[in-house]
Amino acid sequence: MCSKMIRMTTVDVNLVMFLLIIPFSVLPVFTVADPLAISCSTDKGNYTLNSPFESNLKSLLETLPSITSLTGFNHTSAGESQAKVYGQALCRGDVNSSSCQACVEKASQQIFNDCRNYKDAIIWYELCQVYYSFQNMTSMSVYIGKYPQGDSRKKLLSDPQHFSDVLMYLMTNLSSEAAFNPSELMFATGAIGFRNETVYGHAQCTRDIIRNECQKCLTTALAELKGCCSSREGGFIVSGNCNMRFDLYKYYNGSSYLLTYPSHKGRK
Repeated sequence: MCSKMIRMTTVDVNLVMFLLIIPFSVLPVFTVADPLAISCSTDKGNYTLNSPFESNLKSLLETLPSITSLTGFNHTSAGESQAKVYGQALCRGDVNSSSCQACVEKASQQIFNDCRNYKDAIIWYELCQVYYSFQNMTSMSVYIGKYPQGDSRKKLLSDPQHFSDVLMYLMTNLSSEAAFNPSELMFATGAIGFRNETVYGHAQCTRDIIRNECQKCLTTALAELKGCCSSREGGFIVSGNCNMRFDLYKYYNGSSYLLTYPSHKGRK
């Protein structure tokens, strides 16, 4: 397990992306499994057990599931002054209200138990993420990224260069759709053909950031995706403000538009 740290500002969004390449073999079944990743920030300080901060954290994590399930995204706070806690939750854009609430509930319980005593933490599941901090998320300037081991053992696809080109075309379009289509709530899905396969993907941002910042976050995520997984059977990038994924089966609900890779971009 390795990690790195990147500075982030609201003007120049440079996020550390959390890379996950996850094998799946079934159609979408919206159940809450194990977390994809969790980060308890060791450099952000600790809170005292049974303190007002912990009491406010419990209150916040109990509130997030219900208020997030209404729209799929919410951010709130609990307490005042030095004991104030900020929280944010995001569900994948195709997830229904009950599945969203169930995921955020599980994530809230898990992050409280696994990151007990830490003042800043974030957890990701396939269907949702939960983030709490003693600082407002919109002004957070440092993220710590972890890259789970075993990524290099995932299955490589044939003709990796052409697949990478097709994948980048899909994910670039989805990134723009998520960032700039006002009807999409910063979430977009789509698919593209590759030989006898169909590649499915999504791109998403938290709705508290402006659209240009969403695009910057997804652009960074896309660079990570290309570097790790563009020749492999699937990939998942998560961060505090955006996420994207692709796979060779339809893992999300709802319809998705099918892109066609431009013939002039084909191999010579």
